[in-house]
Amino acid sequence: MFTSLIAVLTFTSALLLALAPAPLTPDAASSLFAVDAPSSMDAIFNTEVASPTSRWKYVYIHHSRTPGGNAITLGQQTGGLTDHFVIGNGDGALDGEIQVGQRWNRQLSANPPAGATGIDPTCISICVIGDFDRTVPTPLQIRRLAQLVGTLQGRYHIGGDKVMVFNQPNTPASSGKYFPLTALREQLMP
Repeated sequence: MFTSLIAVLTFTSALLLALAPAPLTPDAASSLFAVDAPSSMDAIFNTEVASPTSRWKYVYIHHSRTPGGNAITLGQQTGGLTDHFVIGNGDGALDGEIQVGQRWNRQLSANPPAGATGIDPTCISICVIGDFDRTVPTPLQIRRLAQLVGTLQGRYHIGGDKVMVFNQPNTPASSGKYFPLTALREQLMP
């Protein structure tokens, strides 16, 4: 009886080890799920490398031009995740989930998304999951985007005129033709 119990426990342990997910890679992102309180957004500043307030000058917003995804799926591209933050739409990440990429954690400059030739090294890059040439972002995505941008504006003294959204149709470098830019701008600091 005792031998059978040991055999079952050994088999169960081996099965659990085989089914365990792989450890997170260094390029994996962390997430902020429920951060509706303004002070809870401060978690984005708990980075591996400290950032002086003079480091960042702009915020750049674009869409993924995919129906779904998250920081990990976007990071499977050559060169890894190009952005500092990704905001989910409920397909691959929770709706409104803010994922913090390793470029932000290490305070590295963003790489340009497909369709862009470059990005200013002092620019914080935010990718909003969705194809906004075909659909609109969810209301929660826009609310969370406004919270994130507002928090970044406050910490780094970035004016509303330094929050950039480009219209480059049919590329991930743009915000997409259905992105509610006016509604977002109304929620940002001047």
